[in-house]
Amino acid sequence: MKFVSSLAIAASLIVGGVAAAPAVAQDKAAKAPERKFKLSKEAQNAIAALQKSLTEKAADFPEKLAAAQAVAKNTDDKYVIAKFQLQRASEENNKDAQRAAVEAILASGGADASETTQLQTYLAGNAIESGDYGAAETFYAQKIAANPNDLDSVVNLARAKIELKKEAEALTLLQKAISMSKASGQKPPEAWYRNALGIAYKQKNTALSNQLATEVQQAYPSPENFKNLVSISVPAIAKDEEAYVDLMRLMQDSGSLETGEYLRLAEYLDYNRNWGEAKAVLEAAAKSGKSGAGHAALLTKVNSRVAEDKAALPGVEPKARSAANGQLAANLAGIYAGYGDYTKAAELYRLALQKGGVDANLVNTRLGIALARGGNRAEAETAFKAVTGLRSQVANLWMAWLAQRG
Repeated sequence: MKFVSSLAIAASLIVGGVAAAPAVAQDKAAKAPERKFKLSKEAQNAIAALQKSLTEKAADFPEKLAAAQAVAKNTDDKYVIAKFQLQRASEENNKDAQRAAVEAILASGGADASETTQLQTYLAGNAIESGDYGAAETFYAQKIAANPNDLDSVVNLARAKIELKKEAEALTLLQKAISMSKASGQKPPEAWYRNALGIAYKQKNTALSNQLATEVQQAYPSPENFKNLVSISVPAIAKDEEAYVDLMRLMQDSGSLETGEYLRLAEYLDYNRNWGEAKAVLEAAAKSGKSGAGHAALLTKVNSRVAEDKAALPGVEPKARSAANGQLAANLAGIYAGYGDYTKAAELYRLALQKGGVDANLVNTRLGIALARGGNRAEAETAFKAVTGLRSQVANLWMAWLAQRG
């Protein structure tokens, strides 16, 4: 009986914003600096008139600005005029005028290295805010070239790359930002992980998608992040029918099974004569409001088998204990687990491992599930950690869910 996953990763991935644009600096740097300037004779009067208009908040400031710009001769002329221009724009909270003034200051050549960096940062942030991502890309690339360890610039360049549909470059930058943040002892913001995860998934980079989904769930445990992690893991796990059944059990416990999946899981359990668990799955579907066509008929069928099945279990256990290998003990453990007797199930799974002749990865997975469902997290994690190979993905998902529950 084959299962096909109905989960769609595109529907469950939630990608947040990368970073906000830096705020406009409106401190002392926005005002004329207290330093001596050598103004040209031609511009002195016009600059004095401009300063007077600025101080008095006069309406003729634009005319005075144009007049001063027209007679400016040297670097100091242009720099001082642009600084007055920025002060007026800041007072009016006019972002377009602020940007023009900052560009004029930089073009004047009068800003020192520190102020140049500050103003370039402002222009880059302004470009992000205004949606001019091409300009933002240029500004932040220049800042990173000057200082490769500028984390804010790395993140904001990634933001610009995403908006420009240069997602491969954005992914590299986001990975760098995450690594830099970790190296500094900080926890990378959730949005960085989610954006990187979204891009990696679109690129069909399964290994990186799993890594990022695992990391974001560990750093920011939540139902959404857990669902992403499960969704990304489904294609690989679904190749092994028994492993996928154990994943569906986890999805049931975590509340992420959908109506059709409840029925498919119950049908599988009925087919494999695990009527107790089939009954429990169908009843859980009804309780969660996810019963659909076929549920009632199947529940009637399994209910007719339960009493006789449970009555036969005590007679099977001695045979399991005396068997040459652990296969019967493992099968019986699954039936007891289906009826909710997780203590007996764990005992029999351990017996199966002791006897041998069983798939140790499968048995350890189901031992972990029985212990987890029975409320024994520590021993459950010990069992899950013993799982290797493909099933380790299932075991890791169970451990991630246990960690999320706390």
